[in-house]
Amino acid sequence: MISIFCTTFIKGNSIGYLTRLCKASKNFNYMTQVAFMKTLPTKPQITKPAPFPYWKKQCSEINMTFDPTTLRYDENTKLIVVDGPPAVGKSKLCEQIAKEFGLLYMPPPVFDEMYINYYGFDVRSLNPKLKDEWRMRDLTDFLRDPNHEGTARIQFAIFVMRIEQYMNALVHILATGQGVVLNRSIFTEAGYMHAMYNSGYLSKKAVNEFDMMRTNTFHLLMRPHLVIYLDATPETVLERIKKRGNIDEINSKVFTKKFLSDLSVATKEKCLSWLSSHTEILIYDWNKEWNNVDVINDIENLNLEEEIKQEKFNDWVFVDTNELTDSLRMYHTKYTMYARLEKTPVTEIAPELYITRDGIDTINKLLSEIESEKYAYNCNKKLGKVPWILKDKNFIFSISRRTPRDFINCDLFKLPC
Repeated sequence: MISIFCTTFIKGNSIGYLTRLCKASKNFNYMTQVAFMKTLPTKPQITKPAPFPYWKKQCSEINMTFDPTTLRYDENTKLIVVDGPPAVGKSKLCEQIAKEFGLLYMPPPVFDEMYINYYGFDVRSLNPKLKDEWRMRDLTDFLRDPNHEGTARIQFAIFVMRIEQYMNALVHILATGQGVVLNRSIFTEAGYMHAMYNSGYLSKKAVNEFDMMRTNTFHLLMRPHLVIYLDATPETVLERIKKRGNIDEINSKVFTKKFLSDLSVATKEKCLSWLSSHTEILIYDWNKEWNNVDVINDIENLNLEEEIKQEKFNDWVFVDTNELTDSLRMYHTKYTMYARLEKTPVTEIAPELYITRDGIDTINKLLSEIESEKYAYNCNKKLGKVPWILKDKNFIFSISRRTPRDFINCDLFKLPC
């Protein structure tokens, strides 16, 4: 679980500092050592405080000072990422892991979340009124025309959505104690960028700018406890893409043996190797799909506990609750991360990553004429109230997504014990 080593003392919450390699007992009067994740049937039922309602309450210093955040943590307070090439079977395994260990599964972000607002208006409907270089493109556009200069902006949108979702995962873990499973993460996006560069879809300037963004932000992110990489040959991946039946994927010239081979090599050499010093890595040959139960058993046998003297998992070791609260607040507001993305120093700007001022002004003018775009979603009296499950997301700040799914695909009021 997340570890805190006490260097300060605050009256009323001292138990929270004693959680290194421990979980709170039923009455919090004594501690028992833990080390391995447990499936729900084998996990002891421990009474814990209700999850901090970060979805409707700020993770501010005042709110967190008297909240026993660490008493919610246990052996399953972990961040797991399932990664691998397209169509290999990541979603199915993510869902199985979440079910077995009582974790929250956050599906990967998609462009619909970025372009469709709470009232159902899709800004892509404005594209016929825009110049080609100003249009709002998505993954389907990339699959159909990967050589278009707008590909760099598509990749940038994916980059921002993934870094935002990763921060949301950290907020959920730190505020509620429930672990999270992610279908891919921001840390392996570099694999796609370099495969795209090798195929001529991204310029060297664009790749360099993305590399600088990673350098400027990744050191602020807590790396996952475990990355499960499902490895498969390009031939297997192409077969599964056909089996999945997405016509745009099947007909796209993007998914070639060379692209998929470059993707595999870049992900392993540039991403997994960098993560391995701080994260446990499990790589499976997924050419013949494994029984997911075997993966579950392997997870149960991994020691994912944090130790102050070891490099692995050290991101999850906090000196005191003040440090934990500072991290939680940073991930919740996201301002620090977005500022670093915006102010990333670059030697040469990649012009294809940006829309001109004329383009931005034109888009804003068109949006100002759309009723559902005139006001914030819960301030538009003409359109009425939105569903409560969306309205209560005021504190899930998003700079890129209008309808993020990170927290509406589960019942936050019935978190597993």
